[in-house]
Amino acid sequence: MNRRIIQIVRRFGPVGGMEEYAWQLTCALAKTGHPVEVLCEVDDSNGDLDVPVTALGTSPRRHRWRKHLHFSSKVEKWVARQRANSCFLHSHEMVTHADLCTFHSTPHGMGENSAWWKRLDPTWHANQWLERRVLSTARCVIPVSQLLHQQLTDRHPFLKGTLASPVPPGIESAPPVDRTLEPVLGFMGWEWERKGLPLALKIHRNLPHTQLLIAGPSQKHLNGLLHETDRVEVMGRVDRDTFFSRIRLLIHPARLEAYGMVIPEALTRGLPVLTSTATGAAEAIPRDHGQALPLDASLATWITAAEQLLNVEPSQPLFHRNWDEVARETVAIYQSMP
Repeated sequence: MNRRIIQIVRRFGPVGGMEEYAWQLTCALAKTGHPVEVLCEVDDSNGDLDVPVTALGTSPRRHRWRKHLHFSSKVEKWVARQRANSCFLHSHEMVTHADLCTFHSTPHGMGENSAWWKRLDPTWHANQWLERRVLSTARCVIPVSQLLHQQLTDRHPFLKGTLASPVPPGIESAPPVDRTLEPVLGFMGWEWERKGLPLALKIHRNLPHTQLLIAGPSQKHLNGLLHETDRVEVMGRVDRDTFFSRIRLLIHPARLEAYGMVIPEALTRGLPVLTSTATGAAEAIPRDHGQALPLDASLATWITAAEQLLNVEPSQPLFHRNWDEVARETVAIYQSMP
């Protein structure tokens, strides 16, 4: 591709799930010699990557959807100043000026059938409108999992002609861990409620021989959720290798998860995973080293699965997909677009 490839992400750096994807893809594209640049609000790269970065500045807006609109407007003005057809715009954000959009999140409103009261909030409708606006203006939309592909197909039939095959994330190689012999369950996730911590706690409480490590939220964020009798350690923000070296089973019963990077991170270290079928990365779990259960499965079913997986023998890495593969698949889509 002769045109400059512009990766659009509000915060550029390995600082979150979607941001990590944009960062790693940019690194892989640059490594293979593609003319890649970055357009963002904030540059958190610390100069670690030798690519041109244009930081447009943060938005003063209060509501999240207004921040997206403000960023989209700044992107549009920046593009207008470029030479015609000199850029190929690859967005990871809610902007309307993009040739290609990688979609990272569950469609707005999914899983909220019982939460009818949310529709009384004008912000709910603003976010719904913003999502349709973005998806309807991109020339091509790439979901990050097969589950998300199906959700977008069901929610937005107008995407039939622009929805590409999924391009899941890769993962950096991780050092092997000496898997503990202790029956330690692990949960990781800042958005702990959506990622299923309440169910993980129920499973743990019904396995009295286990300990549960919680990484991500701090003790104050879990105020009222934990019992004095729980055998729980709240680690807060912690180095991932430290977390994975201390657990025997990752539990990730998310209610809504377009992908879920913690799953391949555990698999790469040879750890088994118990997750929900509402998690996009569930498709990457080998049958003999993990299980994905429906959210409406009985608690007894979840407990039995956890007991069985705690007894699974240590393994070599169970997930093999690097960011060079992600870059090759993405470039193939670039080249297929007129």
